[in-house]
Amino acid sequence: MGVQGAGGARWSAHQNAGGRGFVRIPLSDLSGQLPAELAALYSEVQDDQALIPGLKMGLGALTVQRWDPTYAAAGWSLFGADLTLDQGHPFGAIFYRNDDDERVLRIGVKWHPPLQQLEFPALHPSKPELSSDCTDEEVAAVVLDARSRIGTLVAVNAQIGSFVATEESENAILDASGLGLERLSEDDPRFGRDSTRPSGPGGGGADG
Repeated sequence: MGVQGAGGARWSAHQNAGGRGFVRIPLSDLSGQLPAELAALYSEVQDDQALIPGLKMGLGALTVQRWDPTYAAAGWSLFGADLTLDQGHPFGAIFYRNDDDERVLRIGVKWHPPLQQLEFPALHPSKPELSSDCTDEEVAAVVLDARSRIGTLVAVNAQIGSFVATEESENAILDASGLGLERLSEDDPRFGRDSTRPSGPGGGGADG
């Protein structure tokens, strides 16, 4: 969890379900050796969690791909968003206003675990119910607009994560994602064979 500290410093804080937290440590400190106060974090990783070591912090700047405005919904304007990342999944809502009659459409953003996909329900602007004053065509256009923006948000976050990751942390990320296969170099002779075939129990693999 990140909070803004005094003087504009960015701080990292962790608190478990029992309410016992760890000392706040400026993220700038993490680029050097591990502070002694952070050792407790390593002992608090639960069975369904994974620790990602080897991250590089404070690298400055990175060029990313901007959202493509060709996906914007014609006749609708984005005027608000209430979004957060919940365990890496976007969650919240995006608000659009019709340019002609000022109708408001709220597009929900949530991760649906059973189907393992993001969902974008078209909702009433203030009530917990589906929208009823928009045509199917309008809803489809605005939902595509919202999907494109959230897709860009996810891609940018993933690119930043890849940029700050070392080989050690990349391997940990792949393992946590269920993709802990053997990583092959581009000049590995096994690439000359059928690389689309899944790796067997004895190793052999896809390039992670």
